[in-house]
Amino acid sequence: MNWTRKIRKSATVTFLNWGCRLARKGNPKTLIRLRRTLRIFAKTALPLRRQLRKNIKAAGLPPDNLVNHYFERAIDQMIMLAEIFQNGPESGCLDQFHLDDSFRYLEQAFAKGKGAICIAPHICGYPVFAGVLSRRIPCVIFARNNKDRRKMQISEAAVKMAQGELIYPPDGATKAQRLQIALDVLRKGRLLFLTPDTPRKPHEGTAVTLFGRQAYFPTGVFVMSLRTGAPVVPAWWYDKDGLYHTRFSEPIELPRGGSLREKTETAMKKWAAQTDAFLHEHPEMWWNWLDKRWSQILTRDRR
Repeated sequence: MNWTRKIRKSATVTFLNWGCRLARKGNPKTLIRLRRTLRIFAKTALPLRRQLRKNIKAAGLPPDNLVNHYFERAIDQMIMLAEIFQNGPESGCLDQFHLDDSFRYLEQAFAKGKGAICIAPHICGYPVFAGVLSRRIPCVIFARNNKDRRKMQISEAAVKMAQGELIYPPDGATKAQRLQIALDVLRKGRLLFLTPDTPRKPHEGTAVTLFGRQAYFPTGVFVMSLRTGAPVVPAWWYDKDGLYHTRFSEPIELPRGGSLREKTETAMKKWAAQTDAFLHEHPEMWWNWLDKRWSQILTRDRR
């Protein structure tokens, strides 16, 4: 682990733990002080700012204003988590998400009775999005195990307090066992929320393109859809005038017949293209700008 990543991981977990403890004991003014402290850190964390500029520039985007805009959205996410710890499901942070009329795509998909899958990239606010959905449709988050137990505990508590549900496979679970856990949720007719833009090794995913770089995304979400009949509905949101405007796309259809591998790869490539277009329009929303794997992908030569 290089020193820049160590700083990022340590700072993230430290601020999350500190902020959540502070929020539990504090009042609304506590969150104002927390936001102020995070802004000071963002302005003075020079190694992180340099890495962020490098990654943004490598993606072919102008870094000057985007660096500050990204940190504002990242701080928003931390404040959202702190608000949930302070106020639970009644937290006003969930009211920041404005769902437009396209929410009907998810409602119609869920009404078919075969379960439904809502997918989104790791855009700022994703840890509380299940809570946003659960206000209308009870939602389950399927998460990967994290080696850092402190981060898992924060995620579990935040989702619970937002009236969502978090499930994840036990340590040592095989790929088939992980898939089965998600299938069981869908076969009960429930809504599952996933963020599939986590890059994998070449033999573990299908090749997609983001910011002109080749990465490999897992196709499991579409395997789940084919096996259960659960529609896959993409979601996207962006900040404007103090609200996170949220829209949903039409379900990604998987045709009947043909190779399962070809169908799932085609569907994932379609979603990745939609994600690439969204991130070019709202690059400040992408939480993964400082992710180690994405840093390696973005800074290598274009394919």
